Amino acid sequence: MFMELDVRLYVKKLKDFFNADKEARKDMFGSEEINMDEFYKMVTDKATLNIKKNGDPMLSSTEMLEIITDLALKDIAQEIDVKEFVKRQQEVDKLFIHIKDGFPPFCLN
Repeated sequence: MFMELDVRLYVKKLKDFFNADKEARKDMFGSEEINMDEFYKMVTDKATLNIKKNGDPMLSSTEMLEIITDLALKDIAQEIDVKEFVKRQQEVDKLFIHIKDGFPPFCLN
């Protein structure tokens, strides 16, 4: 029960900090807008693991960076439709033929 309270307090302090200091939020997350609810959920999960492991919910700078990177990559993956990208790449590849070893492919456009 005390562990859960410590985690809640830690996450509440982070929320208050980022809500009060927009400049710090911009410095931390860059110009991209991230899903703050997802960020706080991931911080809560990691803080819970930390408190079980070493008795302190505080995340290290490396752990915080991992969370931010995971969120940024998740947003990028959502923006790129991988199947559509592969399909387009295959269409482009059909425009080129190999004529001779050691030379670049020849475009048929």
